Amino acid sequence: MIHTRPVDMGVAWLALRGQYARGLRFTPELEARYMQASAPERLQHLLVSGLVAVVLCNLFLISDWYMVPDVFRLSVILRLGVLTPVVLVLVAVGFFTRRWWLANLPPWTMEFIAMAGTMLTSTCLGIVMLSTQSPHVVSYRAGLIPVLVFGNLVQRLRFRYALASSLFTMLVYACSVVSRQGQANPYKIIEGPMGLLVVVVALYTLISAFNLELDERQRFLQTERTQSLRQQQEQTNRELEDMSNVDPLTGLANRRRFDDFLDGLLRDPAFAGCGAALLLIDVDHFKAFNDRYGHPSGDQCLRHIAQSLKESLPQPDGLLSRWGGEEFAIVLPGVAPAQAMQAANALRQAVQALAMRHEASTTSDHVTISVGVAMLGSNDHGDALKQALSQADQALYRSKQDGRNRCTLAGSSHAA
Repeated sequence: MIHTRPVDMGVAWLALRGQYARGLRFTPELEARYMQASAPERLQHLLVSGLVAVVLCNLFLISDWYMVPDVFRLSVILRLGVLTPVVLVLVAVGFFTRRWWLANLPPWTMEFIAMAGTMLTSTCLGIVMLSTQSPHVVSYRAGLIPVLVFGNLVQRLRFRYALASSLFTMLVYACSVVSRQGQANPYKIIEGPMGLLVVVVALYTLISAFNLELDERQRFLQTERTQSLRQQQEQTNRELEDMSNVDPLTGLANRRRFDDFLDGLLRDPAFAGCGAALLLIDVDHFKAFNDRYGHPSGDQCLRHIAQSLKESLPQPDGLLSRWGGEEFAIVLPGVAPAQAMQAANALRQAVQALAMRHEASTTSDHVTISVGVAMLGSNDHGDALKQALSQADQALYRSKQDGRNRCTLAGSSHAA
């Protein structure tokens, strides 16, 4: 699928409504995407119609035999010796190099070649009409009508190319008429109606070519609009998913994200044999902080602590989340107990270094945190996970009991 960016659909629909006045053109960027998106199907259609053209062109040798017998040999040379080889070579080249063609040549190349093929057909018929002395040449000129129909409706040339091809074909017709002026013409009575017929067919087929391209452009815009809406919906879903996993106050992962992360970690085969450390963090005397400075200051305090913990997190593959209220939780995969305690102390010191004043604290005159640490084995799951979280909570309680502003490892007899 062509990778497409969302398009301003309001501008696109206005552009489409102005197609009649602007010559079936989008903005340059949208026009390039339209041509590129339609190129594979367009090339396939032109290759097939090229083969059809060879067959139909040579079938008209029958009419040449009856209507212009004096130049039948010339007609054979032009149809079988010029048109047929040229078209077959172009079709073969297009078929065997279509991937390279689509990747390296601008999309308008195939339109130009198709238009040139139609003009070449008209030229060959014009040469026959200029060379023959047959009195049936007036009727023979009707052979230009299938050229108009084929180019504008079968090949479905883009309108501007169809217009150029049609004007060229009518010029060939006019040259044939002018060249016969002054010569005996037993069918002169149908000269005018024949010319009018060619002009009318050219106009009708051009209108059809215009509407065909307009419909194709409408379908393209509808596809762009559908893709744009789908991308917007996917983006909205991603944003909603992110919002459901993010704490709005601190911007950290929330409790839901913490639980999902732990569950995914335990299911990950790469986690086997590694284990992880669970750290539960509580802001010391935070209720007293709120009572003293107010809830807005409390929220700002939590944001500063969250940023400090985030910047001091020792592992990029770890997860820092807001556990709830003034509590935070951290998962550090693949660390030993000593490393977990070292990380916990680094986090505690980072918060202490913020030096946020806390005059209501009985532990320090600045904001501090207490940390409880527990180890989660690589084979733990279910109840074992709940037990590890309970151990981390008990270790945090020990840190508070021992005076706060410290870290305690579950199962250890002392705090640090």
